[in-house]
Amino acid sequence: MVCQRCRGLLVRETFDDLGLGTEALHTATRCLNCGCIEDAVIRTNRSRRLESRRAASRGRVRQGDSTYVKILSQAHASAG
Repeated sequence: MVCQRCRGLLVRETFDDLGLGTEALHTATRCLNCGCIEDAVIRTNRSRRLESRRAASRGRVRQGDSTYVKILSQAHASAG
């Protein structure tokens, strides 16, 4: 496994969840190079953030010798 941040080596580790007052254990990956820790919750939140940042559809408009890019806002994209 390779770290998305620095391309370093990822290893599986088990972490204690001290915030709940129970001795729950959670598995995550940690990069040996940069220390980035990633678990299922982090991956889920990251994928949700990417879905909401997707750009609205665009179209190219040619007028004479020029080409323009038409960008629609989210409100216009959902209406059409």
